[in-house]
Amino acid sequence: MKDEILEGVLAEFEKLAEIPRPSKHEEKISSYLYQHLASLGFDVTQDKYKNIIAEIPASEGKENSPLTILQAHMDMVCVAEEGYNFDSLTSPIKLVRDEKFLTAEGTSLGADDGMGIAEILYITKNFFNGKFENIPHGPLRLIFTVDEEQGMSGAININAEHLEDAQFVINCDSEKFDEIVVGSAGNFRADFMRKIDFLPTDEDEDLSEELKADIAHDLKLIFGDDYVYPENLIALKIKVGGLRGGHSGDEIDNNRANAVKVLAKVLNEINLHGKVKLAHINGGTAMNVIPSTADATILTALSIDDVQNICDEVTAQVKKSFIGEVNLVIGVEAVDKPEKIFSGEDFRSTLDLITLIHSGVYEMSGTDPQFVMTSANLGMVRTDDKITVQVMPRSNIDENFAELETLYQTIARLTEFNVTFNTYSPAWNFNPDSKLMKIAEEIFKNQNAFDAQVKILHAGLECSHLIKKNPALDIISIGTTNEFIHSTRERLHLDTVTPQVNLIVEMLRRIACSL
Repeated sequence: MKDEILEGVLAEFEKLAEIPRPSKHEEKISSYLYQHLASLGFDVTQDKYKNIIAEIPASEGKENSPLTILQAHMDMVCVAEEGYNFDSLTSPIKLVRDEKFLTAEGTSLGADDGMGIAEILYITKNFFNGKFENIPHGPLRLIFTVDEEQGMSGAININAEHLEDAQFVINCDSEKFDEIVVGSAGNFRADFMRKIDFLPTDEDEDLSEELKADIAHDLKLIFGDDYVYPENLIALKIKVGGLRGGHSGDEIDNNRANAVKVLAKVLNEINLHGKVKLAHINGGTAMNVIPSTADATILTALSIDDVQNICDEVTAQVKKSFIGEVNLVIGVEAVDKPEKIFSGEDFRSTLDLITLIHSGVYEMSGTDPQFVMTSANLGMVRTDDKITVQVMPRSNIDENFAELETLYQTIARLTEFNVTFNTYSPAWNFNPDSKLMKIAEEIFKNQNAFDAQVKILHAGLECSHLIKKNPALDIISIGTTNEFIHSTRERLHLDTVTPQVNLIVEMLRRIACSL
């Protein structure tokens, strides 16, 4: 027998999956939501940032009940498997379903936070088509924000008037059904940038016979007397792949290797073994995703076999340090010589910067040794006419950010990079007197026969910006169980969808009838 609630929610989600919605490009999804909600007869507003606000009238006789906001974000982190034909601005997400999970073909799924939107749409629509006709609710407001994943600009810029008259907010952006989230980490972005003085490749190609002899001598000491020094530098592309990646908040303490850091380790090792020049280095997909891939093009005096041997040694070292990274592969291939390369000073400064920036846990909680208090993720490195490195630090204590800023300014000064700080999000602090938390705990246990966990996350949530605009708000965050978010392995646990809908509906009934 089909689960009507599950099928109804997935039908809403399927429509969302058809609409490209990467961060900073929410125009299409915002227009869809505006038109869809307006067609249902609701009063809908689309602000200049493309946030959607919809007013849902209360059940008859419950007009004076507290106003509750149901909130989720429109954008998703778009990542694709290497070689998979996918354009985040034009391609739909192709859904794959079995008995237990919903996943996507070759890409991230977008359950973060498409499932939050789908559930809210399903619930509000069914309050008016008869499915929930015997379940009263007070006045509701839907808020769907843009750009949560890349800066939370939607929540930052939403007009405070949309929050001033509300008492409760149910944020639907958490990733575990059996958790009630009551706090989250703050974060900011550190952008390191250095203009590159590129040199023509030919300018550095020819070495003096004396220098060749010195390098060849050193290489023979390393590789043996039968080592043959190449006549010219060769161009190679080094690719790091197969790492697990993952969310830089939820999974930063799960022994995940960072592909950009691994690539820097490879380049440092090659640099110790012979002459090397850098043409480009790229890695990562977003600042809040632990990089699973990275690549660099180099010129080197080493042979392709020598470089592959070094890569194999680094692979073994990384797998020993990061036990779960069993699929790590560092490959080498010959490529055409690039037209230009980094100057020696630019290469050294870039490698020093990536090496010096810590990516992972800085500090665990002093009261709960299982809880990460402060961390950072080196999320992206890009080469064009400059080298850009993006880092996202997180902390559940806002005061720690000043120390991190000083650290990054010091590293930038030592490596002669410029660094700027932006997109600050404050921590969302736990309110032990939350009525909404207690209601959710009671209902969850009654419906599921076991206790939900009350959690403070190391990830960031828009709740921090909402409560900053109205400190009197009573907020919790809940969600379906979504694993491996921000990766191509992202999957939704189907058996958590219906219980999640039932939890939200009963919370709305309790708010309308018991307060």
